[in-house]
Amino acid sequence: MGHTPLGARTIRDGAVSGRGAADLAPPKLATLEWGRFLAATAVVFGHTGPNVDKLAAPGVGPVLGGWPVPGALGVTYFFVLSGFVMMMVHAGDWGDIAAVPRFWWRRLCRIYPAYWLALLIPFYFLHSLITPEAAIPMILLSPGHDREFIPAAWTLRHELVFYFFFGLALIPRLGPVVLAAWVFATFWRWIPWPVLDMLHLPRSVWLSQVANPWGMRAISYFNFYFMAGLAAGWIFVKFRPGRRTSLALAALGAALILVTLPDLAWGREYGGQVMFMRMAVQVGLLMLGLAGLERHGVLRGGRLARRAGALSYPLYVIHMPLLLALEITLPKLALSGPALLGALVAVLALIYLSAWLITALFDQPVQRLLRASEQWITSRLPGWAAVPQSRV
Repeated sequence: MGHTPLGARTIRDGAVSGRGAADLAPPKLATLEWGRFLAATAVVFGHTGPNVDKLAAPGVGPVLGGWPVPGALGVTYFFVLSGFVMMMVHAGDWGDIAAVPRFWWRRLCRIYPAYWLALLIPFYFLHSLITPEAAIPMILLSPGHDREFIPAAWTLRHELVFYFFFGLALIPRLGPVVLAAWVFATFWRWIPWPVLDMLHLPRSVWLSQVANPWGMRAISYFNFYFMAGLAAGWIFVKFRPGRRTSLALAALGAALILVTLPDLAWGREYGGQVMFMRMAVQVGLLMLGLAGLERHGVLRGGRLARRAGALSYPLYVIHMPLLLALEITLPKLALSGPALLGALVAVLALIYLSAWLITALFDQPVQRLLRASEQWITSRLPGWAAVPQSRV
């Protein structure tokens, strides 16, 4: 995507209306793709370091020297980016009933294949622990299930809940009502009870009781990240912030995040109620600013960004199954010094090489096959309008 400002090739003349945006190939912001890759890398390092520490000799300190790996910040970025991309790519789908099944189909095709492939590893090593009652919810990523063979899969359950509500939001007339109700319910649960009492408003305790367990993710504080991404994406599409405004937004978001990180163990924690809201807004500001700077040609991610972005999801879902396999198969070791550091480098090399192979030999070919199958369905179902797909 290199050298042409994004705005010259994507969303023209300000706000997007009707099917206009859908007639254009969905934009792929290289800057945000680099952010996606770095976020996945933060999560990988956050999990790999402690696992390699198990190979250390008694009394040997952490291989990363206690350096705080901002894994929680990486997840926050993922969630905000998800909302931003969905709003940006599907700006022309609002009010189009045919867009709903199309959107759900594409998102399920993006989530499940690589996840199922990664799930084969723990299923193989932990097969004695598998029962149908546990396996089926794990395979389907059902929202009311919390037992994971891939611990990082909890985020995918939140993603699927978000996709469900965003798909409903595309329905003509009813969609905005559903979206508003979802936002309202999440905010209502978030507002502290003393504030509700002061405003003479009912407490939300019954909402949690009704939602538990299947609907708790529908009113989770993590939804604020998705909502912030939606808001930032809407501003990006409708108001097209200028170059100076984008620079100011990016600088403000980055500065606020840096000020906040010490309160979150430098990105290792999510914090309490207020912190969810703060980080959602701050990461949303940063993302909006970076996207605007790339649109105006100030930032250029290059072709490598697309490959890095494509690698991020397989990297995210495969690294913990590989760590599990290594933990089970490796003999008990007592490493220290350069040997322990070498073990870290070797494990990371295995993870990134595996993710690259999965991306090149499985994930990308499967995505192309699924896109071809959608085109085949489109040719036979006129109501399923052909719209350029997002590959993000």
